[in-house]
Amino acid sequence: CVFLGLLGFSRAAWFTAPSGRSRCRKGARVLAGSPSRRGVAAAIMGGCLLPTAVSPVTAASAKDGSSLMRQGMNEFKGGRVGESVRLFDEAADAGYPKAMLWQRGLSLYYAERFADGAVQFRKDVEMNPNDTEESIWTMLCEARLQGFDEARKNMLQVGRDGRNVMRSVYSLFRGEDEEKNLEKLQTAADGSGSDQFYAAMYLGLFAEAKTQPEDARRWMERAVASSYALNSGDYMADLARVHVDLRGWTSADKQAKKEL
Repeated sequence: CVFLGLLGFSRAAWFTAPSGRSRCRKGARVLAGSPSRRGVAAAIMGGCLLPTAVSPVTAASAKDGSSLMRQGMNEFKGGRVGESVRLFDEAADAGYPKAMLWQRGLSLYYAERFADGAVQFRKDVEMNPNDTEESIWTMLCEARLQGFDEARKNMLQVGRDGRNVMRSVYSLFRGEDEEKNLEKLQTAADGSGSDQFYAAMYLGLFAEAKTQPEDARRWMERAVASSYALNSGDYMADLARVHVDLRGWTSADKQAKKEL
């Protein structure tokens, strides 16, 4: 997600991390390698991904784009999906690289604009051919348009993900050793940490793509109830909560509040 040759900027020119802020330094380290979605999101939300450019006009417009993008993320986290799409579009108009707006693709999925979502994710994979999650979300969008089997046939092939759990998720969606990878992910979902959350969330999304609503609900509610979802601040944990709320299910944190 960080290749900006299309815009004539280098990665180093676009992203700067102010000194003395550990969260920003973490984001900068993520960007220096192959960034995870949650690492980039954390850096963005912390104000670390502040665009710099060759002219004051470009710098100002790009900074406005970053601000609009952060506002869009906040709107999505609050379940205001349509408003988040509007802000992401405005961010792109203000100069934020549209092909990097994976957050926009997620919002488009929940806005049921599946064709637009697939285009967004495919553009992102063009820029970062190692982005496992964008390939999966492309498939999720296209499954709603073409059906599960056809979308699986057309699934984008990407490079090797460094996370074991995401390699299993990717193989599952591609139909490679489906039973074996289902078992691996079910085991991971009984574990802890980020692997527990991501395994449960993608098992839920996989079930939804296969039109298995009961399994989808069971796995997504487990994802939302995980310690990682409740404490990490990961944007994808917010997505899981939005998913549960939009489907009319009761998220774990809301249920806990009701019981107090």
